[in-house]
Amino acid sequence: MKKKKITAIMAVIMMAAGLSACSQSNAKLEGKSGIVKDEASKTEGDTGVVDQAPATYVQDAEYVNKDDIVSVDDTIEINGITYKIEKYEHTTEFGNRNKDTVADFLKDSCEGNIDENYNLSNGYSYLFITLTITYKDGDDKQIEGNRNVGVLYAIKDDMERIQENSDCVYIDNYWLGGDESDVYHYVLGKGECITSELGYIIQDEWMSEDSKYIYYCIEGIDSKTNDKVQKYFKLEL
Repeated sequence: MKKKKITAIMAVIMMAAGLSACSQSNAKLEGKSGIVKDEASKTEGDTGVVDQAPATYVQDAEYVNKDDIVSVDDTIEINGITYKIEKYEHTTEFGNRNKDTVADFLKDSCEGNIDENYNLSNGYSYLFITLTITYKDGDDKQIEGNRNVGVLYAIKDDMERIQENSDCVYIDNYWLGGDESDVYHYVLGKGECITSELGYIIQDEWMSEDSKYIYYCIEGIDSKTNDKVQKYFKLEL
C-alpha cells in the first residue's frame, strides 16, 4: 500500500513538471501564429524591414531607319495628313513674337538664362518652326489633332536617336474652341490646312560638339497596317 502511494505522488509531480514546461514554451509564442521571436537578437530601432537599393531602369536604345529621314524641303504624309515645314529659325532672340502665347513654364525652366524680353543666353536657344498641316484625304469628314505634334531628336552616327525636347514653349496663336489644355488643338475638314509657328528650346549641352543637325520627328499609326510610322525632318542648325 505504501509503495502505491509513493508511485501516485511521483506521477503527480511529473505531470506538474510537464504542465510547467508547456506553459513556459507557450510563453515564447506570440499570438496564434506560433512564430517564435528571438528578442535577444533584436536591436533598438529594428523595424524588421530589410533595406533595399532603389530600382534603376535603363531604357533600350532606339534607332532610326535612314530611309525615314527627309529633307526640310520635303513633305511628310501619314494617313492622308501632310506635314510641311515652311521655314525655321534657330536663334536666341524672341523678336516681336506674341508674348501672350508663351508657355507658363518657360521662364522657370530657363531661369537665369532668359531676360524680360524672353531673349535667351548661356547656351540656351530657340528653334522656331513654321509648320503647315493639311487634311489631304481620308474617310472622315473632319479630323482633330494637336499642332505641337513634333518631337526634337539628335541622331548619332550609329543612327541611335536621343530625345532632345518634346515641350513646345510657344505658338503664334491659340485655338479658342476648348479650354486651356486645348490651345494647340486644330480641327480640319477635308482639303483644309492650318499653318502655325511653334517654338522649342535647345540647350548646347544636349548636342555633341560636332553636331550640325537636329531632327524634327512626326509620328503616327498607319491605319492599314496598324504599324507605327516615324519620319524625321533634317534641320541644319
